[in-house]
Amino acid sequence: MKTVLSNKWLQFGISVLCLAYLAFVGILSYWTFLYEIHFNSERAFEIIYIVVSVLFLVLLFYSRKMLPTRIISMLLPLPVFLLIIFNFSRPMLFVPPLAVALILFFACSASESTKVIMGTIYILLYVVGLVIFMIASTLFGGSSVETKLTADSPPEILAEYDAAKIDNLNAMSVSPDGKYRFYIVDVQDNSRGKVMIVVEPNDLDKKYRYFTLAEVGYSSRVAIHSVRGVTPDIKWIDGQTISYSFGDGEWKTSTITEMREKNYLRFINIRN
Repeated sequence: MKTVLSNKWLQFGISVLCLAYLAFVGILSYWTFLYEIHFNSERAFEIIYIVVSVLFLVLLFYSRKMLPTRIISMLLPLPVFLLIIFNFSRPMLFVPPLAVALILFFACSASESTKVIMGTIYILLYVVGLVIFMIASTLFGGSSVETKLTADSPPEILAEYDAAKIDNLNAMSVSPDGKYRFYIVDVQDNSRGKVMIVVEPNDLDKKYRYFTLAEVGYSSRVAIHSVRGVTPDIKWIDGQTISYSFGDGEWKTSTITEMREKNYLRFINIRN
């Protein structure tokens, strides 16, 4: 058994196989830049994600002397950094690969000079990048906090609204032709807050067996109510016309003609 495990060709083969983990983290960071990922079962994903990360950590540690593993060790911190930036509010997406990257960086057999050079580059990247991210979020994100109202919204926010009504509205949010969908946003600011009705494309999502890549960044703010806590009434008139009321008995309509250009900087809360 010891002879088999010490076989260099086996180690090399496993090392090449582990390039899949580098590709996976890179693809995940790309997806989370362009889309919002919705898993059919969030808990199942988290368990599988952790198990896969631990498994590849073991395989990478086993093959740490091989060239492909040394390359992975030096490159992995980059897509992990992007995962952190794009998913700062979802630590579950970046903590497992971050742990793998840190352990592997020090465990691999790359030369000390290479580790010093690459380590210095990554320390600067992480420190400077995160500082810039924080400053940009503070300066351009505004002082308001926007929360999309769903069943998974924070209980303290959802308590301000009619939760059952929100669920019913979300269930009928898609337009008759399937092209658009609406959602309700709670806005907390320095005043009385707001309630917004926002429409976004519904036909640009990419659906897979276990998860959906929901297109985000395109949107049209249909209506804004100047006091938060009011649950609106909303219904589609046709594929492009939406009717709404904020509990005052007055119904208004809005026709969706076009979406705003995609906001690629949504991860730092820069709004269109």
